[in-house]
Amino acid sequence: MKKHVSLFIILLTIFTAKTLCGQDKAALESQAAQLHKSYKFDEAINIYKQLMEQSSDSLYKTEIEKKMILSENGRALLEFGSTPEFVAGTKVSAPDFFLHYPGFPDKSWVPLPKELSGQIREEDKTGFIPAVYFPEGATELVYSAPDNSGSWNIYTTHKINDTLWSAPVMLNENITSVGNELFPCLSPDGKTLYFSSNGHYGMGGYDLYFSKWDDEANDWGVAQNMGFPFSSVGNDLLFYNTPDGLYSVFASDRESEGEPQMELYTVNFENLPLKKNISPEDALNISLFKTKKQAEPQEGKQEGEQPGPSSEYNIAVTSVRKLQQDLKAALKQQQQNRELYNTLTNSDDLALLEKKIAEQETKTLTLQQELNTAMTNLQRVEMDFLSKGIIISEPQDKPENEGKEKPGHAFVFADNSLGTAPAMQVEEPEPVVDLSFKIADTAVIADINDFPGDLVYQIQLFVVSNKPSLKALKGLSPVFERKGSTGKYIYSAGTFNAYEEALKNLNKVRKLGFPSAIITAYNKGKSIPIKNARLLEQKEKESAVYQIIIEGFETLPADYVKSIRDNTEKDIAKTVENGATKYVVGPFTSKTEADTLKAALDKAGLTGIILEKIEKN
Repeated sequence: MKKHVSLFIILLTIFTAKTLCGQDKAALESQAAQLHKSYKFDEAINIYKQLMEQSSDSLYKTEIEKKMILSENGRALLEFGSTPEFVAGTKVSAPDFFLHYPGFPDKSWVPLPKELSGQIREEDKTGFIPAVYFPEGATELVYSAPDNSGSWNIYTTHKINDTLWSAPVMLNENITSVGNELFPCLSPDGKTLYFSSNGHYGMGGYDLYFSKWDDEANDWGVAQNMGFPFSSVGNDLLFYNTPDGLYSVFASDRESEGEPQMELYTVNFENLPLKKNISPEDALNISLFKTKKQAEPQEGKQEGEQPGPSSEYNIAVTSVRKLQQDLKAALKQQQQNRELYNTLTNSDDLALLEKKIAEQETKTLTLQQELNTAMTNLQRVEMDFLSKGIIISEPQDKPENEGKEKPGHAFVFADNSLGTAPAMQVEEPEPVVDLSFKIADTAVIADINDFPGDLVYQIQLFVVSNKPSLKALKGLSPVFERKGSTGKYIYSAGTFNAYEEALKNLNKVRKLGFPSAIITAYNKGKSIPIKNARLLEQKEKESAVYQIIIEGFETLPADYVKSIRDNTEKDIAKTVENGATKYVVGPFTSKTEADTLKAALDKAGLTGIILEKIEKN
C-alpha cells in the first residue's frame, strides 16, 4: 500500500512540475509579448533567450526564435527612426478603411475583379475587402491577389485595347516574400512602389515598405522598410502621399486594442525625414503621435549640451530642398508643354515646341542627377552625425509652403463608396516552357527565343534543305530549328547542362532513326567547340553547386514532399532565416539534375520553387 502511495506522490509531483513549467512558459511568453508591444525590445529578447535555454523542444525553440527575431528587428528599426509632424487622425472600420483616404476619387476602389482574383479561398481572407484601385480611365493596374498557395502577391497588368488586358505578371523576388503583400500604391511618377507586407524584414504584423524602380535593371529594387513610426508593432497598411504633395497618409491598428478598427494617420509630407535613435521610453508615445513639439533651439551652446549640426548639414539640406523645388517646377512646365503640343496644328509652332520640350527633358535629367548627388551627400553628413551620437534638428528655413497646410485649407477625410468592378478580358498567361528532353508520341518544335542563354549541349539530328514533317522528328522534344548560313535547316533535340547527359541520350536518338546524330554545344546562344564546352563545364562544376528552395510554408505540404520524392532522393532540410521558414532540397553538383527537379515541380503546379546557385569559395 505504501508503494502505491509513494508512486502516486511521485507521479503527482512530476505532473505538477510539468504543469507549472507550462504555466511559467506561457506567463513568460505573454510578458515578452507585452514588452515587445511596448517597444521594450531588449527586455523581450532577454525573456525569449531564457525560454530557448530552458527548452529542449526544437519546434518550440523555432517558434520562440521567430518572435525574438521580430524584437531584434524592432530594436534595429528604432535606431533609425523619425518623428513626422502629426496633422490629423480618425478611426474607421477595418475592412474598408481605404475608402476614407483623401485624394482617391469616389468609387475608384472596386472589388478585385474575378479575372484577377487568382485563388481566393476561405482561408485566404485577410480581414480586409479584397479591392483594387481602379480609377476611371486607368490603363495600368498594380494590385494584390492570392496565388494557389494562399499567399497574396503583387501583380501588374496593362490595357492592350478597349476590352483586353495583358496577362497579370507577379512582381519580382525583391517584392514577393513568404508572407502577404497587400495594398500596393505607386507614386505619381511611377518610380516608387509602396506596399504592406508581413513577410519581409520587420517588427511584426504588417509593416510598410517601399521599392524604387531600377532603370538599369528595368525592374523593381530591393524592398526597404519605411521605418519607425510608419512601421510599428501593429498592422500598418496603405501608405499614400496626397495628390497636392502636402501630406502622407497611412492606416494602422496600433491603437485598436483588438477592435475591428483602423486609425488613419495624416502627417506632413517629408521627402527626406531626419533619422535618429528613438529610445524605448519615447517610442510608444511617438508611435501614437502623442509627443509634444520639441522646443525651438536656443541661441548659443549651453553647458553639457551636445554639439548641434554643422553648417555643412544646413547647406546640404537647403541644397536638396532647392533642387526638389526646381525639379518639380521643371516637370510641371514640361507636362504643360506636352499638353500644349497636342493642341497645335501649325508645323512651325510644333517644331519650336518640340525643341523646347527636348531642352526641358535635358534640364530635368540634369536636375535629377544633381538631386541624387545632393541627397547622397546629405545622407553622408547625416550618418556621420548619427555615428557620433549627435542629435541634429532640421533647419527651419524650409521653402515656402513646404510641410505646411495651405492657408485656409482644412484637412478632411473622405467617406467614399466602393465602386463596381468593370468587366474585363485578360490574356491567358504564357505556359511554362518545358525544355526537359523526352521522346513522346508527337514531336514538339520549340521557340528558338526560349533557348537557354547559359552553357548547354544538344543532339544535332540532321541538316536538310527543306523543312521535314513533324512525323519525321520521331516524337523528340524539344526540337529547335535554325537556318544556317548556307540556307539549309539545322535540327537539334534537347537541352542538356552536362556532356554526360547528352551522351547518355545520344544512342537513344540514333536508334530512333538518326544514325548521324552528333553532340553540339552552345554558350550564350552561340555555337562553341565541344572541347571548349567541356572545359567550361568542368570549371563551373568546380565553382558552384545548386539547390532547390521552397518558400511560403511553415510545414511542407504532402503533395510537395511526394513530388520531390518521386524525382530525387536528395535531402530535404528545414531552415529559418530572418524569421522566415524555407525548405532546401539538395545539394546538386549537376545543374541538369536541379533543373529537372524544378521542371517537375513546376509542371505539377507547385509554387514558391526557386533554383539557387551557390558559389564555392
